[in-house]
Amino acid sequence: MNKTIGVIAGTPVDTQMGVDFLLSKGIKAIGFQTANSPKEQHQLQLLHKDKLYDIVVQIILEAKETGIDKFFVYCNSLSAAVDMDKVSEDTDAFIVTPFTAYHAIAKDYSKLLVLAANGQSCAKIETILMETNNDIKMWSISSAPLVEEIESRNTEKDIFQKLAIGKILYWAEDNGVDGIILGCTHFPYISDILLDNTTIPIIDPAEMMLERLLG
Repeated sequence: MNKTIGVIAGTPVDTQMGVDFLLSKGIKAIGFQTANSPKEQHQLQLLHKDKLYDIVVQIILEAKETGIDKFFVYCNSLSAAVDMDKVSEDTDAFIVTPFTAYHAIAKDYSKLLVLAANGQSCAKIETILMETNNDIKMWSISSAPLVEEIESRNTEKDIFQKLAIGKILYWAEDNGVDGIILGCTHFPYISDILLDNTTIPIIDPAEMMLERLLG
């Protein structure tokens, strides 16, 4: 792909994560953030959705003036807070979000644990999974503190110990969970230590988003 892709996310950190992901695949990308911190992002997404919608639309319209017409929304909670289908219609832009992946994921798993940044994201992901697989069993955990720890660039080991993530993994194994969804684009930051401490598959929607982007 020769064209530049616009990456839209919540904070500078996850925006750069999205840019870095596409660059690692040989795709040119430029980032656009909707907030300056996790706290500001959280408040916009939960309390000021109309304002957030306008911010996203403005980002896309200004980016389109530079020739960018495809956008990679590297943020689950942003995708849950803003109707991206409506944004696409209003701006005539091609938009890929993490939710693109969940219909496919639901077909392959029977018991899923969703880790997300807030309850709004959990609810949206659960809805999509259930729409595809009525028999699926789901547990969801939202953790804004995990986002904040990652934003602070603390080590995987320190985060794992401080937030007692090992206990979550033990609980998931005891309940027969067969997949853990990283329902926040910050969370691949700790994927290695998750993989080292459980045999449960860790599911990152980013690769499926990429397929949609290139498809």
